[in-house]
Parts: sequence; C-alpha cells; structure tokens
Amino acid sequence: MADRDVKPDECLLTHIFADNQPKSISIFLQGWDKCVFKVELPKDPQNDYTTCVVRLESEDEKPRNFAMIAAMQRIAATIIPGLVPKTYQIGKATNAQGRLFHFSVVELIEGVLLEDAWHLMSAGEQNSVVADLVEALQKLHSVRLCDDMAQQVLRKMLREDGEELRPFLETLDVFGGPHTGVLNGHGLLYSIMEKRKLKKSSFCTMDPINDSQDVRIQSSFEDMGSMTINNSDISKWAGESVLCHNDLTPRNLILQRRPSADGKSNYKLAGIIDWEMAGFYPPSYELGLQDTYFCADRHVSFYLLLKEHMKNIVPRSSSQIALVQANALIYESQQRKLSNGTNISSHIRKRVMENSKLTWDNDPYVGWTRSSQDGLLPDYSSAAFHKLEDDLVEEMIARRKLKADFNSTAQSQ
Repeated sequence: MADRDVKPDECLLTHIFADNQPKSISIFLQGWDKCVFKVELPKDPQNDYTTCVVRLESEDEKPRNFAMIAAMQRIAATIIPGLVPKTYQIGKATNAQGRLFHFSVVELIEGVLLEDAWHLMSAGEQNSVVADLVEALQKLHSVRLCDDMAQQVLRKMLREDGEELRPFLETLDVFGGPHTGVLNGHGLLYSIMEKRKLKKSSFCTMDPINDSQDVRIQSSFEDMGSMTINNSDISKWAGESVLCHNDLTPRNLILQRRPSADGKSNYKLAGIIDWEMAGFYPPSYELGLQDTYFCADRHVSFYLLLKEHMKNIVPRSSSQIALVQANALIYESQQRKLSNGTNISSHIRKRVMENSKLTWDNDPYVGWTRSSQDGLLPDYSSAAFHKLEDDLVEEMIARRKLKADFNSTAQSQ
C-alpha cells in the first residue's frame, strides 16, 4: 500500500518553492495523510537558507492548525532565539491528483537527537543539558498570552490567514494551543478526559457537583480514590497560563558537540523541535504531562532528571496542584484499566516501571520516582528496549489467542 503514501510530487514542490526547486529530498516520515521531509535547495539570493524541513498534512485528515503552531513557535523564538527552528512559510497546496494539503517550511537544526546520544553522555553532560533545557523552559514560562509581544505575533499571523487564532485575541479568560484548541478551565479538564477516553470501557468519571461549577473526578479503581476541584481554582488557570512546549521528549531535543573550557567537546542543547503541542497553559499542565511520557522510550533517567528540575519552576498554588493531581488521576486510572487487558503500550510502561523500581511519591510535583537506595538507574540499550517490546508483544498475542480459544470453546458448548 506504499503507493498510497503522501509524496512531495512536482505540483506540491512547485507551489512551495516556485522556481527554486530542491536539489534533493530525504523523507523522515511518510503515511497516507502526512509526509515530513528534508529539502536541499540551490542557493537563492531571495532566501537565506539552503536546507529546511517540510511538513505536509492532508486537509481531509483534520490537520493541526499550522498557523497556530507557527505563532507559538515564533513567540518562543523571540524568547529563546537559537533554540527554536525558524518558520519560513506556511500555506496550502494541491498535489497532482488535486488533493489539498496544509504545509509548513521550517529551519533544519543540525545535530543529534538526545534520544540517540543520552546513553553516550557523562552524568555531568546529562545534568548540564537538562539544566539548560529547564532554563529555556523557565524563560518560556515568563510569557503570558496578554503580553504585547505575544499579541503582536498573533495579530500578524491572523493577517496571514490564521483565522483559528482569532479567539485568542477576542475572548477573555481563555488559553490553549493547537492540540486542544482555545478553551477555558473547565474545557481543559474535559479535554484531558476526552483525550484519555477508551472506546469500550470506563476507567474514570468526571461530573459537576450539584449546581456548583466544582468538578469531581472519581477513579473506577477504589484504591485510586477521587478528588474535587473547586471552581475557584479552575477559574485561575487562564490567568496562570504561560507559554509551554508540552512535548519535551528525547526525540524533540537536538544536541551538538561543542568545545568546553578543558579542551574537550561536550554535548550541549542546540534545539527544541516539534512545537505542535505548544500553547498557553498552566505550567503544572506541562509538568503533569511528563509522567505520561516517561516510559514511551528507553531513557527513564532523562525523564526523572527533567522532572526533578521542572518541579522547582512550577508555582505551588492550590490551583496548580489541583491540575497536576487531576491529570495524574485520569491518566493513571486509564493505564491501570489498559494494563488489566492486553494493551501493549500500557504493559511496556508497567514493565519498565517495575524493572526501574519506580514508586509514586506523596508530592504530586514529583510523581513517579526511585529510591536513592536502589543505586544508579541503568537505561535500556536500544536492543534491550526493542527486546522488551518484542517479548511483550508475543505475550499479548498469546494472551489474546488464549482468550479467543476460551471464548470459542465456551460458545460451542
């Protein structure tokens, strides 16, 4: 079915690059509804770049709001220049079959992904990179939606066909970004719940309390309990919202080797990419997301170190604490439900947590942690992590087959 994959054909490339057509193309990601590729261009006096990354998304597949993504990226680039890829252009184009695509053209930051370099780094380099990342994050958190600079960027993007940005400029007490849309405090809670919802089973309920605007979240698992979020806290989230990246994972951080004072070369943070989840949110929302990422790849030590630093830059107000607790209750209830079945991702997460001896800390800002008495945390090699995944896939397939055989036998009796 590869012929159905999106390709950067001549029609698309002509629309995007006009007369300055690419010398070469390297595809990073390709599917039926999207394609991400690197482009090498001839030198052109009208352009100050010869390499870039192009993202195509089919309009019929509900693409992300490219104008909103570009706006968040431009705001971030103003605050942490040098770490955020420049956005060269966004727009729409059709391919040879007449299919319409949204596209973005952004700067290519050279380097190596943290995902590929973390296990090669010394403890000092790891601490330095995470400290630099959190310093950049702290600068982003200094930006609010009401700031003149942010408003100016949003107005400029609105004039450049960014209609989805209008609510940011015309509605009071809202926040958000491309992956949630523009919303208020209650909208954020229901967005979190909607994102975690399972098709065939319930793991958690979220309901208003009587006629108040307080919200009660109840886990389906008795030992996980429930919590009530007061409307007085929910109503503060819009005013507390700051610029967040929301996807600080090893695949989105670019490192470069740079000379140090001792004459050696060390890995340094060179870029933060993939701003598709960025937006204005309460800082504890971004903090809570880290506990949903940490077992998605093999570098558990990165997530624990980042969380240790991040918790110190998020205010400990009752409203921020309530949000991080709500996020955790919803997500952990969902993962418990999934791991009781044959969901492979949840079983990988559970196995990594068990092997890493992780426990839930009483401090909600810490989340999953590890006792210092357990010694250094060994990260998985790429081969070891793939073996863990393969073994669990085999286990789940066997479990599903056993269940199917049992049901078939029961029906035949």
